[in-house]
Amino acid sequence: MLKLTGSLLLFLAAANSAFAGVCPNPPIPTLDINGIPADVCIPAGFKDLTIDFFDDYSWRAFLADVKPRTPHGPLEFETYHPLWEVFHEDGSAPSLAASANACSAKTAPGDVVLASFSGFHDIGQAADGSLLGPLVAQNGRYVRYLTGYNEIAYQHILKNKWYLRSNLPEVPVPRPPVPPVQLPDGAVIVKSAWVEMTGFSEARRKRFYTRTAIVKDPDTGKCSAQVVGLVGLHIVQKTPSRPQWIWSSFEQVDSVPPAEPGTSGPFTFHDGAATPMPATNPLNLVPLAKQPATPYNVVRSPKSPIHPQTAGTNHKYRELLAGSVWQNYQLVMTQWPLAPGDQSLPVAASQAGDIFETFPGEGATSAFANMTMETFNQSRPAQGCMNCHNRARLTADFMWSVVMHAYPAKIVLPAPAK
Repeated sequence: MLKLTGSLLLFLAAANSAFAGVCPNPPIPTLDINGIPADVCIPAGFKDLTIDFFDDYSWRAFLADVKPRTPHGPLEFETYHPLWEVFHEDGSAPSLAASANACSAKTAPGDVVLASFSGFHDIGQAADGSLLGPLVAQNGRYVRYLTGYNEIAYQHILKNKWYLRSNLPEVPVPRPPVPPVQLPDGAVIVKSAWVEMTGFSEARRKRFYTRTAIVKDPDTGKCSAQVVGLVGLHIVQKTPSRPQWIWSSFEQVDSVPPAEPGTSGPFTFHDGAATPMPATNPLNLVPLAKQPATPYNVVRSPKSPIHPQTAGTNHKYRELLAGSVWQNYQLVMTQWPLAPGDQSLPVAASQAGDIFETFPGEGATSAFANMTMETFNQSRPAQGCMNCHNRARLTADFMWSVVMHAYPAKIVLPAPAK
């Protein structure tokens, strides 16, 4: 639970006015968590870099998504419709039927199932329409990924039967200026990254948001209840002013060096020694090595650190969150479409989301990769969230998950290792 104190009342009052048409400059950090903001709040006539406003939006979105829907209940994002509920192996209509998930588990909204029928689709890191090699924590356990759709996104997919590939509109020739597949404003899609807490000390576990999930062992195919920790979270929302979506990415702060002030590690994805991070992933997805797999060191490139202004916003929010587990999470970056002039004005839906029209853009010198989800993409700005998803813009409104998983699924796997 988030801890509110009397000293935060001014922040809350300011937040209530901020999204009623008044946009403070600079933004005022707040723990107001009454839902994800409908849009970014930028003062009228503002023409400079808007990173502070978008990062403030990202933190508000994060806090809204990690708020329990009911006291002691699952977090908001955990109640989103999981990918396996929406896209079935046999093309049947979305449902929470036990047969839809790879563990044949009877579930209720808020339950988390980390499994796939193949044994590795929930383990491979995503690229543009394909899956890449896995990330393994220092305890030898693979990071697991789960995509979830909020009610607005889910109902739109259900209504249009976009869980079937045959119902996805063809992209006309010549190519249209806006995507023929459009999700509605307010659609939110999240991607969470989890790792089993096996071998973590109690002191380390307390620095993570943890919960029990149903996890499928890729070696044996058996499913069991395991305590998992949240190591990363992507949040994307389609908004009235940004039809290219706003892209927010968070990590747990103990993922890679340097150590947080007052701590000395250990790190989730680094052994603390001088062994460098490999240039390419040394682990194969096919075939997948048995757990405990051999870990490798991961570092954030000094050429693309978290932007100084983002770090400043992180400090303000994490200070407000002192005493909560969420003080141990940080925003890595926000991406959004760029357009010249008054930044408070909506961006045209006809604008693409490629690297030339988004922040941080080509030649980025700030972070654009999440260590838990895009581990080896730090030297390739073109693999940042928006430019990568721009390749799915016209076919499915930037959403690779729809392109890849609509029945029959169309997922490109790496060639088996020889």
